[in-house]
Amino acid sequence: MSETGHYAASYSPLPPVAGATGGADAGEEGGGADARFLLCVASLAFRLGPEGMELQWVDLSSRRFTFGAPDRPESRLPFYAVGPVPDDDVARADWDFMPLAPSPPWTHLVWLVQQLATQLDFLSSHGVRLTEIAAPSRVWADVVVEHGGARWRARVPLERRRESIEYPGMVLGEMFAEGRHRGLAEGDLISDAL
Repeated sequence: MSETGHYAASYSPLPPVAGATGGADAGEEGGGADARFLLCVASLAFRLGPEGMELQWVDLSSRRFTFGAPDRPESRLPFYAVGPVPDDDVARADWDFMPLAPSPPWTHLVWLVQQLATQLDFLSSHGVRLTEIAAPSRVWADVVVEHGGARWRARVPLERRRESIEYPGMVLGEMFAEGRHRGLAEGDLISDAL
């Protein structure tokens, strides 16, 4: 088993800025604050991934996240559908930087977190609440949600993907709303959910 250094942090949204407009920018709790938190985590993971610091855990209720530094940094280069992706958050905001299937696992996790952030309202409108994202290894991540009074883990492969992760919030939201998760789950685990 390999040694891994762990780094934990927590996040509190900045106070509202005078004159700011919009729900999330006005200090709104709920989807806006959760989305901002997830986008901040995704941004950090995007910048730290190439340096060997990989996201391992995100908890929305406590606004905490953990990064780890595996003893073997990922040597593969990311491949994106749009070509090179800007490092700057503002410049990257207008890009659809979906990683292609052969990209390193950390890129798929960054994309998953960012896409879930932008699709929280869709999940919520389908009765699904995102609570946690756990990636204890480079092989897979669990997207932990609450639906119908129960907790469910939707397992997402990160390594050896056959295709890119597309619209994860929409796929999960529709799967739960239509009840398909019951036929796919073993206990509370839905394997290869995305």
